[in-house]
Amino acid sequence: MVKSVFLIFFVCLAFSTAASAAGPLFDDDSLISMQLIGDFSNLLNEKDKEKSYPAKLIYSTETGPVEVPVQLQVRGNARLEHCSVPGLRVIFPKSGVEGLFSDQRKLKLVTQCRQKSSQYEQYLLQEYLIYRMYAQLTEYSFKSRLARVDFQDSRKKSRQWSNFAFFIEDKKRMATRLGATVVEKPRVKRSQLAPKETNLVSVFQYMIGNTDYSMLKGEGEEACCHNLRLLDKGEGYIPVPYDFDFAGLINPGYAAPAANLGIKKVTQRLYRGFCGGNNHLPDNLALIRTNKSMLYAIIDDGKVNDRTAKKMHRYLDGFYKTIDDPKRLDKNIAQKCRPKPQPKK
Repeated sequence: MVKSVFLIFFVCLAFSTAASAAGPLFDDDSLISMQLIGDFSNLLNEKDKEKSYPAKLIYSTETGPVEVPVQLQVRGNARLEHCSVPGLRVIFPKSGVEGLFSDQRKLKLVTQCRQKSSQYEQYLLQEYLIYRMYAQLTEYSFKSRLARVDFQDSRKKSRQWSNFAFFIEDKKRMATRLGATVVEKPRVKRSQLAPKETNLVSVFQYMIGNTDYSMLKGEGEEACCHNLRLLDKGEGYIPVPYDFDFAGLINPGYAAPAANLGIKKVTQRLYRGFCGGNNHLPDNLALIRTNKSMLYAIIDDGKVNDRTAKKMHRYLDGFYKTIDDPKRLDKNIAQKCRPKPQPKK
């Protein structure tokens, strides 16, 4: 009896420690209602990644609105060029704030790329669901929180709009929550990656039809890796994926695969896992099979409309048909793995 009480205590302590590391913002997945008031005229026209713009973040509580002074920065690469509203980084005061955003310093806010578009609303909601799907499979994932944001231009009062957006957990906060450190290197070797977790990322990316990532290097001069963060727990670098907007599961009109991959559309799945991880395929596929009903339930929770949900179902159905057919599994995944490059003579 005493042992059971201690076990329950330590489990609860571990859970509360993980939750506190993430901060109250990510304690649940209820919709946040908030306003962002700032100089969007200059922010959206200049799109200067080095510049910060003062703003006010106001969110609703049961006792009334709470106002937080913040700084906004634009971020991203492809979205910065393509979107009328690029992704944002919300920077909180160094002195800290209380309430929903307590303990937060910098947060990515994924915004709806085009303001007045029901289709782009569905794109954003689908990407949010993908974050939740991956979090269903592994703790080595970014937490996320959906918000309904009323944007108000402080310079031009008539410039206002309302869209969905979602916050993504800060990489360092995630690392702390998981007892790890963030790896900051331009490149890494395959041998440095944790094999099982790396294979899970590869299978998940294949499942959602995403090829817009790299396990080994960053984009341009950015730290490794492209659309992945690496965590170090002392037993191989653990990749944590993010930025899923080019996934075939979403299939946005602006997305196209890299020319060197040999596929014409993002809806064409291409397995990009390393052959060295094939021995972990059975366990990772079993994990994804076991969670099938939960992954579909995430899609069906009412965030996206019925038409979008049905399209997502059909796309995932194709994946499950592949992994449940030994011949198709071998042909499309096991044999498509990327062998280790041979040393140059």
